[in-house]
Amino acid sequence: MPSIAKKHKDAAHTIEENKNELAIKLLSLKDEESVQMLKVIFEDITSNSKKISKVRYNKEIDAAVKRVRNGKSIPNQQVMDEMDTW
Repeated sequence: MPSIAKKHKDAAHTIEENKNELAIKLLSLKDEESVQMLKVIFEDITSNSKKISKVRYNKEIDAAVKRVRNGKSIPNQQVMDEMDTW
């Protein structure tokens, strides 16, 4: 049975592999709106690792729904087509 240290090392290696793979995919993105959206997501994740309140969560959901209703979203087919190029 692997030791705890080995498990952590394996998990860290997997995380690094996944980060590298994701970085390569992100570098291939050509759609500026997608890049900006991902930038906002990453900034939020890295700057605020604390849990958010229900009120803030609901506001974020409402804002996302509003963006989609205003046509500021990426069609699923476009996402799938982009993924096929990866």
